[in-house]
Amino acid sequence: MKKFLIETLRYFSARIAHKNIFYLSLISFSTSFIFSSLHYSCIYYGNSISWISWIVALLALLYSFIPAHLDVKQMLHSISRPDLLLFAFVAGLYFISHLLNYSHAPWNINGLFDDAAWDIYFAKNHIFNNTPFQAAFFDNVGYISREVVFHYYISIFFVFFGYNLLVFNISLLLLGFVTVLFTTLIVHKLFNNIAVTLISAVVINFLPLHFMHIFVGHRYAISTPLMVISLYYLYTSFSRNSYFRVSVSAIFAALTLGSAIMGKQYLYGLALSVICVFLCNNRHWITKEKISIGIAWLVGFIIAASPLIVYIIFNNPSYAIRESSLIKEFLEKYKSGGLIALQPYLDWTFEVFFAKHTYRRWFLPDFPTIPLAYYVFILPGLFLAFTKKRFEIIFLSVLPVLGAFISGAFDFRVLLAAPIWVICMAFSINSLFVNKISTLLKYRPFVVIIGLSCLSFGLFPSIKYIWRVSKNPNYFHLLPHKDVAVSRLVQDTVLGVKNPTSDMKWDEFNRKIDISMVDYDTFVSPASAYAIMHLYLQNFNDKKILSFIDQGTQQLSTPIEMLNYHINAIINYIPSDKDLKLVWEMSDKTTGIINIFRRYNKYGKDETLSDISDGNYFSLYILTIKNENINDFKEELIRQVNMANGNLLE
Repeated sequence: MKKFLIETLRYFSARIAHKNIFYLSLISFSTSFIFSSLHYSCIYYGNSISWISWIVALLALLYSFIPAHLDVKQMLHSISRPDLLLFAFVAGLYFISHLLNYSHAPWNINGLFDDAAWDIYFAKNHIFNNTPFQAAFFDNVGYISREVVFHYYISIFFVFFGYNLLVFNISLLLLGFVTVLFTTLIVHKLFNNIAVTLISAVVINFLPLHFMHIFVGHRYAISTPLMVISLYYLYTSFSRNSYFRVSVSAIFAALTLGSAIMGKQYLYGLALSVICVFLCNNRHWITKEKISIGIAWLVGFIIAASPLIVYIIFNNPSYAIRESSLIKEFLEKYKSGGLIALQPYLDWTFEVFFAKHTYRRWFLPDFPTIPLAYYVFILPGLFLAFTKKRFEIIFLSVLPVLGAFISGAFDFRVLLAAPIWVICMAFSINSLFVNKISTLLKYRPFVVIIGLSCLSFGLFPSIKYIWRVSKNPNYFHLLPHKDVAVSRLVQDTVLGVKNPTSDMKWDEFNRKIDISMVDYDTFVSPASAYAIMHLYLQNFNDKKILSFIDQGTQQLSTPIEMLNYHINAIINYIPSDKDLKLVWEMSDKTTGIINIFRRYNKYGKDETLSDISDGNYFSLYILTIKNENINDFKEELIRQVNMANGNLLE
């Protein structure tokens, strides 16, 4: 055994094309680890050495495995025409299908998910904003640690193309394309059967779970594309004995971990697969060549994941707070009531996959997570993957479901498994075309027809559902077009724009207007725009503006609570040389409140602004108090409150 390990290490060393550069990578990694630790221990807080040395370590690692005599021209010529045609097919299919009806779809330039708005909000606060680099940060809104890979990704798009919802949706569209493309490439690599490859491309492209969640836009959106990139390069590194490719795989695996907590499931799947390979004593894999590639992957992963590793070491309680609380709650349920107490978890999981209608599927409320006909291919595919000792396919198919079961099932928690389920289907589809049982050869055309017919029972309803959704801009209540429109109109109002509108502005998330030049201060009470309103007002002291509603929305408060928030904000307001503008989105809850404040228009003026977005009408009531009348307004308001014993609504 000792001799085998020594020979393996020697083999690994011999495959390093540029040894000095590899040593530079290790030194840079050590430097990054040390200076990241100095950052978190506040000995050298905010130093740039931590991230610069990390980037150097990654680049040096990749370069160290590039062949010494690489012929770029020959490498480009090696790209075959069929591969280019496959890429063209996938790209054409994807972008045509995803951009069809775009202006009328729920995910058009008026649709933004609340969690996605928070991620944009935090990206602006923590990325490219003179803040120290770190692999994660603690979010005081959701009380969780948020990994930063997604935030850096969208920030790059914003910096180069503009801070607006269109650019954001384009960045999400590209992430979805990466998932479809690399899932297709993995299938092509595994089976080398163009029919299976093309069918798989169509299936993953029109899988409603993946299609709808492309435009959800929270940080989980990046986990799946990173995973399939890593998996593809892992497969090709072994088949081509390429240490450069295995380094790429390791780096993307680390980024998968650094994209969201569910990225751990990919690592768990790979780790369990390695264990199963050794337990099966598979001599094909237990060789010095294969183990050497595994060492290269492990080295690359540790280097690439080092910033997050250091963050976890110094911030483990806050990093694991969400995950540990969910697991703790699950275990306490089991300890207190046994298996019977876990029945709700089982019901929720069943609901996610099979209920006709459920809001546990955030963006697929009335369509199953997996079309029922696809189980005809997925379940046999899992068995075929097992017979071929493709343990990673089995674990990556099952672990997200298990994770969802433990954490309280929602559709986004099984999203990571979507491309793997399609790969499972490819195992079954491939068996239709390549049947080694001689007695069934004469029945192959019949078997293929039956199989493709079964496939169509899942594919056609999926396409029909996607088409139906894409024609209704208000299909998903979690993509509230009215909230975006209200936020745009309020933003214009806060900035003193002459003719405020709800139209998209090119830098609407990052407008460079000096709020001190506006001749009034503003308080706002939105009906339902929460994170979205915070995002649109972020550059203009959103917390002060939304203190009028205690940072929340009308939906989160009763009219009496709202009125108390309004009164406290007005009483605590310190007048300057500006007017004071009070803005309410008109709703059933604000009718009484607006009637109360309407009587104070004698101190200034009032007006109503109305607009429409994708068929959603909305109005703002705006009361402007002149600067010279603010103290009189406050005094009269206080008198009225005292006379009404604190409750003006009664």
